[in-house]
Amino acid sequence: MGLADKFNEFKDMITGAVDEVKGQAGEMLGQAQDSSIGDQAAQGAEDAAQGATDSAQDAAQGAGDAAQNAGDQAAQSVEDFKNDHGF
Repeated sequence: MGLADKFNEFKDMITGAVDEVKGQAGEMLGQAQDSSIGDQAAQGAEDAAQGATDSAQDAAQGAGDAAQNAGDQAAQSVEDFKNDHGF
């Protein structure tokens, strides 16, 4: 499995985690809207859901950037090796 495949697998894993957080946040929002606390609970759940989504997206972006950097460094290492050994 190549680096690109591993990156895509990791990206899919993070995307799945983001989608799961969104789903859980939606469930919490629905439960809060149904509760007797009403609007305040719904707003709190919505804020929490948005915060969780933002955090998950930030994590996915950071992971993607790290994977891209690793791929760039690996490609540069291969080029350096080729140049050093006259390939």
